[in-house]
Amino acid sequence: MKSFNKLVIVFLALVTFTMSLLPSVYATDFNKPFSILLMGIDSGGLGRTEKGRSDVMMVATVNPDTQEIAVTSIPRDSYVEIPGRGMDKINHAYAFGGPELSLQTVKNWLGIELNDYAVIDMQGLVDMIDSVDGIDIVPPESFEIDGYQFEEGKSIHLDGDSALAYSRERYNSGGDYARQERQRQIILSFIDKVRQESSDIPSMISVVNSLRKFVDTNVSMIDVGKFALKHSDFNPNIEFNQLQGQGFKKDGVYYEQIDESSLAQIKDVMTRLLEN
Repeated sequence: MKSFNKLVIVFLALVTFTMSLLPSVYATDFNKPFSILLMGIDSGGLGRTEKGRSDVMMVATVNPDTQEIAVTSIPRDSYVEIPGRGMDKINHAYAFGGPELSLQTVKNWLGIELNDYAVIDMQGLVDMIDSVDGIDIVPPESFEIDGYQFEEGKSIHLDGDSALAYSRERYNSGGDYARQERQRQIILSFIDKVRQESSDIPSMISVVNSLRKFVDTNVSMIDVGKFALKHSDFNPNIEFNQLQGQGFKKDGVYYEQIDESSLAQIKDVMTRLLEN
């Protein structure tokens, strides 16, 4: 029972922390290696009501047989080909065509099988963190945002609003790469907190039910359940990766040109996990 519990917690947390009951469009076989696109949208909070852009983009590649998960962060300004739109920032794909266009853009760019997504907006992040009474983190650098003070090396408890601020700042704390590191830190802290809250199956079900309303996804909870039942001994090694690039300006707009060597390395990791 404990291994089954741990499996569900880790898997749900990585797919932007939970799944909804929406039917899966592609009926992905989660008993085979697969990837899922995780997105955080810069709307739904702070008074923003527009569709928004996917300022957080990660691809989680899961191999049930080798018990490995690779989570790759994609810089928001990555200069890529968006189907029907030409070359642009990768986070603009969501504004142009929602999660479906984002999914197609990333799939084409990385050249991997990728059919599933999970999306959370800013208010969803706030509510999700508050639903577990906050998380504890240790900031890797000191900075201030929206009245919140974060001190390097000093543990701090974050509620939903402060966690959102912590995940958003990128101007005075190391840029977008440092921000992506903090976003990965929030994921791991959230996983640890959910694990603490879910010591048995009934409490796990309660936590999952309270969290799934914060996420939009095309994955079915039934598919996740089938995966959990077949792989009850799943205890994965989780590896975090970061695509690297160089900034440049075109027509006065900032973009990030991803290094070919970094892209090739990430593709190799994903290909290895998906083919094993």
